[in-house]
Amino acid sequence: MRFVTLYLSVLLFMLVGIQSGSAQEKVFPGGSGVGLVPPSGLVLSTSFSGFEDAAKGTSIVVTELPVEAYAPIAAKFNPEGLRETGIEAAGPPQDWPVEGAVVSKLIRGSQTAAGIKYRKWIVLVGAKATTAMVTVQIPDGVAGGLSDADVENALRTIAVRTPPSLEEQIAALPFKLADTAGFRPVRVIAGATYLLTEGPNDVAANSSQPMVIIASNLNTAPEPAARMDFAKQAFASLTGIKDVRSDNETSSQADGAEWVEIDGSAKDSASDDPLYVAQIARFETSRYVRAILIVRHSEKDKFSDRFRKLAKSMTIN
Repeated sequence: MRFVTLYLSVLLFMLVGIQSGSAQEKVFPGGSGVGLVPPSGLVLSTSFSGFEDAAKGTSIVVTELPVEAYAPIAAKFNPEGLRETGIEAAGPPQDWPVEGAVVSKLIRGSQTAAGIKYRKWIVLVGAKATTAMVTVQIPDGVAGGLSDADVENALRTIAVRTPPSLEEQIAALPFKLADTAGFRPVRVIAGATYLLTEGPNDVAANSSQPMVIIASNLNTAPEPAARMDFAKQAFASLTGIKDVRSDNETSSQADGAEWVEIDGSAKDSASDDPLYVAQIARFETSRYVRAILIVRHSEKDKFSDRFRKLAKSMTIN
């Protein structure tokens, strides 16, 4: 399902003051439907749905997905499938206890990014009303970091509950969208990504509906001189599509921010349908948010102006 694959790729690309609860209290980030007892030293993140110790580079990201996402993710939830994302699994998935889940699996492994090796744990959860992934990432060699036992004790406390309404999740996002331009809200992911579409289906397949993804930063915004290259890399890295080509790249200043706009063409990886792809990013001093449109190329004129209206209404809280 390209919808699931694409917004996971956006989240993974962006991945590389508020206090948590007491030591024995489950915390549900942003009021989400999946929570756990965070390990000592980790607090709720203000940038994504989860917990972090910024000084040690440690994070626990909680990602909620549609129920329909479980099967395609589970099919890749093995050493071979994860290797495609740069994760080296230490072994096959094992059953893992999660309160409120129908099925749940754990994989341990590692990943190297920007020359740093990270220990990783990923718990894939299938529940009646949601699919979820809880991902722990810890850089090697950090003094005073969490032990394997610390991590796995925390992961044994994962619980699934009835999630808040979509309206409540949208209100908790770290950015605002003043104008949806007629697109229909579908889902919020990891407290940092907002999905919209037009049409009857929440999960679009084979380019049957336009997809709009708005994602805030999980890392610090790049310096001004690096913003265009960063935006181009993000545009080219989208998965679920292939033969991505940039036709237009512009930068402008407005509303106290730099706006980097890129659009071009691609093909749907599954159907080979020709696509129109656009990306508009708003960069501020240390933060950014970007919007992405993917639609059949034949429908470019129908949706491109509406998408630009939506994207230009983005503000960062």
